[in-house]
Amino acid sequence: KESLQLTTYIATNAYAEFEDTFAEKHYFKALAGYNYEQQDYKSTYSERNGLLMPDADNINFALGDVMSITAGGSRWRYVGAFFRFNYAYDDRYLLEVNGRYDGSSKFPQNSKWGFFPSASVGWRLSEEKFMGWSEGWLDNFKIRASIGSLGNANIDPYQYLETMTATNSASIAKSSVIINGQNVPYTSVPSLIPDDITWEKVTTYNIGLDLDLFHNRLSFTGDYYRRNTTDLYTVGPNLPQVLGSAAPYGNYASLKTKGWELSLSWRDSFNLGGKPFSYSIKGMLWDSRSWITDYYNETGDLTTYYKGMEIGEIWGF
Repeated sequence: KESLQLTTYIATNAYAEFEDTFAEKHYFKALAGYNYEQQDYKSTYSERNGLLMPDADNINFALGDVMSITAGGSRWRYVGAFFRFNYAYDDRYLLEVNGRYDGSSKFPQNSKWGFFPSASVGWRLSEEKFMGWSEGWLDNFKIRASIGSLGNANIDPYQYLETMTATNSASIAKSSVIINGQNVPYTSVPSLIPDDITWEKVTTYNIGLDLDLFHNRLSFTGDYYRRNTTDLYTVGPNLPQVLGSAAPYGNYASLKTKGWELSLSWRDSFNLGGKPFSYSIKGMLWDSRSWITDYYNETGDLTTYYKGMEIGEIWGF
């Protein structure tokens, strides 16, 4: 037996930036770019009986009349354009706007493309005049909020196509169909496919707080977020067994996640033995819970998703 697998991956990114500060207090930065990715996968598998010696490691030492050579492969491509716009006034009021327009070869023609925008705002209270009383120990106090969406195309290629498997009558693992005393090749019926497949869309809402104190030695970050996932790519609802086919994968569900994250760190430096010594300590704490918000399951079957199900829940005694 011999097998060969080859994966070729190409990634290209091109972008341009512009940055300027005008009228002393207005900061502006813009970025626009293009992204392209391609992956090709090829495999070859060969097998032959009749080894001349048990420890032979080359197919040339197999002289049997039964052999099998199979090959496979796949290709997928991503292409997209993106932009980012930043604006800050007097280093106090912050704005950022992002956007991506992406296409994927893993989806059919009518759903290849998706636009995914996001935006965030921030307010540095530590730079306000009314916070002058904290100037000696408060280095940064910022509150922020954001909303943004991303697309997920992390699936195998060709999922939206009806594919058929053909057996080879010359292979070592012969087909089970016999006509006139001979094993003959045959082609299987394709599995079910969904009506359409498209991008998973993940939209996140976030509010946060950043604090830096004592000349940036003590830092705290806190976030609370909610994430909504629509067109979740998962297995379809259970189908009657008399249908004779398994449920296909597709964009069948929706999901919501609520969570929070906290981070606290301390860093400092001093001389130790006449040489500079730096250290840092950081602790993090977070939690999140996710629930299915939409899924077709009329009977409430617990072997699959159902509306209101919490991901990770356990049924039993």
